[in-house]
Amino acid sequence: MLNMNAIVRKFKIGAAIISDPAPQSDLDEVQRILTQQYPMLRHTRIYIEDGVLNDSATETIYEFPLIPVKLKG
Repeated sequence: MLNMNAIVRKFKIGAAIISDPAPQSDLDEVQRILTQQYPMLRHTRIYIEDGVLNDSATETIYEFPLIPVKLKG
């Protein structure tokens, strides 16, 4: 008998790994939700192809590219 488990989505923001706040939603909706807590995500974009499956094939991790901090001086 096959054991079919759903692959869990997780999101990497800097060094933090965030669990999927809306597993049934698409990536655009998840980004809107995460932007409320992480405003720096407003200027980034991820695509379904950006997901990387972990070694045990139980999670897909999407890493948000963050814009580098600019310093005047």
